Amino acid sequence: MAFEVRLERRGAHVGVITIDNPPVNALHPDVSDAIHAHVAKLGDDPDLRVLIITGAGRHFMAGGDIAFIQSLDPYRAERYVLGVQKMQDALGLLPQPVIAALNGTALGGGCELAMACDIRIADEQAILGQPEVQLGLIPGAGGTQNLPRLVSIGTAKQLLFTGDRIDAAEAHRIGLVDQVVPAGTALDEALAVAERIAANAPAAVAAVKRAVNVGLQCGSVDGHRVEASLFGPLVTTKDFAEGTSAFFDKRPANFQRT
Repeated sequence: MAFEVRLERRGAHVGVITIDNPPVNALHPDVSDAIHAHVAKLGDDPDLRVLIITGAGRHFMAGGDIAFIQSLDPYRAERYVLGVQKMQDALGLLPQPVIAALNGTALGGGCELAMACDIRIADEQAILGQPEVQLGLIPGAGGTQNLPRLVSIGTAKQLLFTGDRIDAAEAHRIGLVDQVVPAGTALDEALAVAERIAANAPAAVAAVKRAVNVGLQCGSVDGHRVEASLFGPLVTTKDFAEGTSAFFDKRPANFQRT
């Protein structure tokens, strides 16, 4: 199959992964593996502070590769979705925030990939949904787990049970996406948000991401303890010294990764 998963640098601190698998950027396992290969290298990149994931053309990712899935037996089908889950877990473990720039259709595996990111910014023409039941399947890359964590349980079940597709405005109303922007500007807005994030202390941003993600997996008492354990070491960092100096000097801070 002919596809490309490009990693480009935009400015000093922002990386952009573009999925280009014509015609609809389907989530073949080779595409998932290519995304994972890029992500695996980025956590140790001293300059990268934010990662953006987007699609080429009119689609972010219109779903899994149905023709490929038709060829699978139960064992290989389970291994396929476990591989995609492993890639998405890597996005959550990446210290840097990950923004999904939804330039178009995000269905099935595409919606699941978007939900695995930290922030979702959608083109006003984007369409989202989990239509797997209409094919005799269920979501296999986190849809049944992440959707109820982003929207109300009843709304999640309705979308999962019906396979309904929703537009960007409705996705924003229910909390599935965080921002809707004019057609053709999702990546531009994601870059603008990324630059605002990148202007902050990298170690502190990474600690916030970890505190939120770990806290969501445990009770509030344990979550508070995680937060405290991540807060403590930051007071000894060069970025804390720089941030407080800049605050008192009334100047912009110049943070370095520590």
